[in-house]
Amino acid sequence: MEREVERLEGKKELPEDSVQFFRQILRLKPYSYQAKFLRDTSALKVLRWCRRAGKTTVMSGDDIHFAALHPNSTILVIMPKYQQIKEIYFQGEGGLHEHLARMDPEVFEYHIKEQLQTIIRFRNGSRILAEVPEPFTIRGHGPRKISLDELNFIRKDQDLWLSALLPMTLTRIVYINVASTPWNKDSIYWKMCFDKAFKMFSGNVHEQKRPRYLRTWKDVLCPKGPLKKRQVKIMRQQYAGQPWRWKREMECAFVDDEIAFLPSSLIIKCQNEELEFVDFEEAITGEFYIGWDLGRERDPGAIAVIDLRDDVCCLVHCKSFKLGTPYITQMAYIKSLCDRWRHVNAVYYDHTGTKGIDEEIERAGFPGLEGVDFTKPKKHGMAMALKQLMMTPRKADEGLAPQDARRRFGLPYDQDVQAELNVVQWEQTRGSEFYAFSHPEGSHDDRFWAISLGVIAAIKRDEEPTIIFTPRGSR
Repeated sequence: MEREVERLEGKKELPEDSVQFFRQILRLKPYSYQAKFLRDTSALKVLRWCRRAGKTTVMSGDDIHFAALHPNSTILVIMPKYQQIKEIYFQGEGGLHEHLARMDPEVFEYHIKEQLQTIIRFRNGSRILAEVPEPFTIRGHGPRKISLDELNFIRKDQDLWLSALLPMTLTRIVYINVASTPWNKDSIYWKMCFDKAFKMFSGNVHEQKRPRYLRTWKDVLCPKGPLKKRQVKIMRQQYAGQPWRWKREMECAFVDDEIAFLPSSLIIKCQNEELEFVDFEEAITGEFYIGWDLGRERDPGAIAVIDLRDDVCCLVHCKSFKLGTPYITQMAYIKSLCDRWRHVNAVYYDHTGTKGIDEEIERAGFPGLEGVDFTKPKKHGMAMALKQLMMTPRKADEGLAPQDARRRFGLPYDQDVQAELNVVQWEQTRGSEFYAFSHPEGSHDDRFWAISLGVIAAIKRDEEPTIIFTPRGSR
């Protein structure tokens, strides 16, 4: 009996050193750059690590350690959208649940009271829970620690910092770990990394007493990190046409995108944390408008579905087909959406070079079918219509400050779609009033034009006199 009591008493003792906790309890050996971050006792820390460097593994494990050592503490996990926290930070690779699964069963039983999809309760009264990036909600929990991931993709980042995070740090110690993929410079995350006014963050370039947490792909190659050269080679090939994305995600750089038609700072302003992409299999109701870029021999086809909600065009579905997908297959996909979703009001498609399949498209019976020839003036008009919506506050927010007002175009958080919107470049040639659009070799702009077509269909022809449509069956 005495031996059993001694054995159980031993389960109470957890290493105070974070690295030892990882090794002994979570059964992971951190790399040296991860150990440096874990052993930093600073309350405020900001890191920039490339993809696959293990930031989720380190931050989530650190949350468990903090909760176990600090009774009755609330640890909040915040990301741009709630579902993302659930799928990545709690249930994904290197997430909280994976850590708990590696723990010794008796240690788990002694310390963990309840493990749910987005809440972990400890027997000492502490809890780790997912929360949306809303200042009022965050303040209401009175957290002792906050793990904030992908901050650069949170639309209301300044409000989040000034209204919730900063005030909490003025009256008591609140531990905040911040990480993100670099995106736009007009952001709180950039300031945490580079602004002298934020040098209270360990990891800020002006904080000389603490290490700077920057790790590019070169810094985390085996054996110094988990990345393998073959993995990097594959990723580099996939990002061949997206040099900005490679620099952001793998070299952790904030890239200037002056030649991008839709700058990253503008795209973030249109992000809607409450908006989710609708799956193909779902049956939903709305006022839908479909844009269809058929694709060509070197480009994949793409469709975008806009749901018109009052004066707001919401992107609710976006599909890029594999290169070479037959038009008939793409048509069947759209036809299925039209049959199941109520109500699809119009389908606008790229009419350029569709000779030979116009009759097939018309026979499909798509509602409100219109073909649009992609001439220079028409592409200019479509792109400008989309950008104008992205710049214009919606009627419900007209009284708010410009940085707080939501826009007339809304899209879910999706880095792939946002990257494609950002990749389109523009220039105005001498002697022409119209913009010429392009994209780097190896990249694609099909979803950009599908979205533009869907937007034009939604806002009606008479609202955009610069757009000239080709009637069905005519040239």
